[in-house]
Parts: sequence; C-alpha cells; structure tokens
Amino acid sequence: MKGYAVFLCCVACLLMLLPLPALPKAPPAAEPSLSTPSEDEPPADDTQPTDEATFKVLTDDTVTELTCREFLIRTLAYEMSPTFHAEALKAQAVAAYTYHGRRKNAQSVDPDPALCGAHFLAPDSTFPQDYSADKLRERWGDKFDEYYANLCAAVDAVTGKYITYNGQWIDACYFAMSNGTTEDAKTVWGNDVPYLRSVASPDDKQATKYETTVAFTPEQLKAALFAAEPTITLGDDPAAWFGEPTLSAAGTVASIPVGDKTLAGTAVRTALDLRSATFSVKYADGSFTLTVHGYGHGVGLSQVGANALAKKGYTWQEILQHYYTGVSIA
Repeated sequence: MKGYAVFLCCVACLLMLLPLPALPKAPPAAEPSLSTPSEDEPPADDTQPTDEATFKVLTDDTVTELTCREFLIRTLAYEMSPTFHAEALKAQAVAAYTYHGRRKNAQSVDPDPALCGAHFLAPDSTFPQDYSADKLRERWGDKFDEYYANLCAAVDAVTGKYITYNGQWIDACYFAMSNGTTEDAKTVWGNDVPYLRSVASPDDKQATKYETTVAFTPEQLKAALFAAEPTITLGDDPAAWFGEPTLSAAGTVASIPVGDKTLAGTAVRTALDLRSATFSVKYADGSFTLTVHGYGHGVGLSQVGANALAKKGYTWQEILQHYYTGVSIA
C-alpha cells in the first residue's frame, strides 16, 4: 500500500508539469447599456425632451445649442417681464417648454434640412445671444440679481412639466395680450384645434398700450397694400377703399373688403404691420387712422392675462387650463 501511494504521488506531480489544454474563455459579464432601462423601470418616453436635453436654435445661419434650463430662462427673459407674478412666469415656462418641445420631437422624426440641424428657428435675430446672463446684466443693471432669480425660480419650479390633450403634446401657442377675449385657432389659421378655443381674458383691456393707433397717408397705405397684394385695385376715392369688416365672435377682423378684394384680417395686419388683427379703420382729413386693440395673434395663452390671473390667486396650472381648453398637465 505504501508503494502504491508513492506511485500515485509521482503521477500527480508529473501531471502538474504538463501544459493544460487551451480551454475556451467564458464571455465577460455584459455591461449594462446606458440606453437600456432597468427591468424594474418602464422604458423612457422618447417623445419627451428630458431635463438634461438640449435645444438647438437657428438664428440667421448660426445654430446655438442650449441646455433645457438655459433655453427656458432665456425664453422667459424674451417673452415676459421678470416683474410678472411667479405663477405667470411658471405658466409661460411650461407653455414654452411644451411649444418648443413639440417642435423638437417633430424634428427628431422628420428633420427639416432648412433648419441645419436645429430644432426650430429663433423668434428674431437677437435670440438667444442677447438673453444670456451677461447681456441681461448689462440691460437690467442693479436689478439683475432680483430679476434673474425670478426667472430661475420659475423655471426650476416647473422643470419637465408639459401640456397634453388626449395624451398628446399640444401646440401651446401664446401671445402678448388679447382684445379682451382670446381667439379661436380656426379664425386665425383656418385649423380647428380643440384646445385652442376662444376664452375670456378681460383684464387685458387694462394693460398699458392695450389700444394703439397708427396713421397712413393714402400713398403710404396704397404702397403697403400693393406690396402684399400686387393685383389689388383701389379706386380714386380713398374714403371708399375699405368696406365693412366681418368680425369673429371674439371681435377679430375675420375679413374686410379692400378695393376690389376681400382680405383676411390677418393679411391686413401683416401688410400694415399692425399689433393685432382687432382693428378699425377711419379716413378723415386726407389720412387713414387705424385703431388697434391687443397685441399678437390672439390664440392660446395671453401673457398679460396670465399675469392678471396670477395676481388674483390662480396657480400656474389653473392659468394654463383656462387658456388651453380641456388640457392636462403631465
């Protein structure tokens, strides 16, 4: 037995000296993909811009990329006075996030080559560059800290909130002030949008520059109309150039006879660069005077009206649900 044990020991030693066969390596443990949700969490909604998402804005030929927070702060500075009530600023921030987020979503599905990779056009050539913190500091001076804090607080309070109708992001249109009643989308753009209905906004009538007037000589008016409608024919008597307008239920000029044509109120507004399509025309002493009420297209959220409601105690959610019919806040 002793000799047998010695033999086994020798065999074992010899086996240890021989090379092991090359065995296939086991695959390494798979690293989790950052784009793969945990099994304990639902997949992310890829139609919703996340808080970390960026917005790309085309200004002239320049694409500027901003974080969502920075974009909304600059948008608030562009759209509203920083002295407006906090609830109005929050409502505007959510409306802007919804409006631009919807356009970003559309670009991700069907990009428009004209946007050069941006999600949407800037509202004008000053945005977003002239609304950075440094530029606003120059503009607001010693009020900068207070005003900028108001904007940041509003944005931070509603980060990621957006407006839906039947589960879909809405086209959250907004404008400066109404004529006392917001307008139906169908009147302005011809599209029947169930959440863009006419609603009361009576406090707009108390706003500064609610009513404005603009004067034209017959020559100035003729030139502006011809530029917009080259085939229009105007008679020899300027007093007969405009007929009786047809008004919408909200008081907007839906259409008006001008010379030998009938033009949409929005077309006259554009041609004459009026503040809104709620206007009346008077000809006297060789001059046209147009009296205009409100400012903007009139559809959706009235910014002046939102501030008035906020001062009355409305929350930002209540403000949005007043101006956008039948919507939900997600």
